[in-house]
Amino acid sequence: MVGSELLQTVIINNLWSWPVTSPDLLEIHYRVQEIPISTSYDCIFWESVGQPFTSKGAWASVRTSAPPVGWAKLVWHHARIAKHAFYLWLAILGAHRTRDKLLPLGIVSSTRCPFNCGENESVEHLFFACPFTRSIWLQVLSKCNIFRQILPWPNEIQWMSDHSRGKKLPQTLRKLALGATVYHVWMERNSRCFKNNFHPHDHIMHKIQGDVAAKVAGLAVSPENTEEHYHSLACNWGLIG
Repeated sequence: MVGSELLQTVIINNLWSWPVTSPDLLEIHYRVQEIPISTSYDCIFWESVGQPFTSKGAWASVRTSAPPVGWAKLVWHHARIAKHAFYLWLAILGAHRTRDKLLPLGIVSSTRCPFNCGENESVEHLFFACPFTRSIWLQVLSKCNIFRQILPWPNEIQWMSDHSRGKKLPQTLRKLALGATVYHVWMERNSRCFKNNFHPHDHIMHKIQGDVAAKVAGLAVSPENTEEHYHSLACNWGLIG
């Protein structure tokens, strides 16, 4: 075991021989002198005898845990695209550095939305109160066979969390679609802010559809053989002809 090999480096001639190159190691040296050294096979265990050390166990023992949030599986689901999940997580936490946050820091001179709608940019505005991004999300929802009004951002997350539970095709598409939309809206926002590159609505939709379809195509789902509702979803996303 790795633990026994490491232990042998501080035992010489059956005596403790810890390095004393730092105050911490010196304290360890003094503390272990009263611990007898067995001539048999010595092992180091984590927390209890027979329990090997793992980084996961160490992290669990030192961190402050809390119950999972209601939207956890909307973000960290089995089919997630990692970069999409990360940006969706930031958006749900309100952690994106939108202009309303940058203005008080003196980083930007205006909070105007980069999609030229005349409103101030914030996370809640960007997802999806802005007319430009709202039109994208409405089209994405329609591809998921969802036809309703856009909700305020916290309510949108709650609705998607409530209606995206499970691993069947409709639920998987909804989760992937939300992550892809948030990601590509934010990428387009950055493209406009930092590169002065403006892409049309259809360009962004093409990227969203491409990412979702590519991911679903790699999953163990056969939409051609499912009920009509699934078939229409597959057609909407270009999974079948």
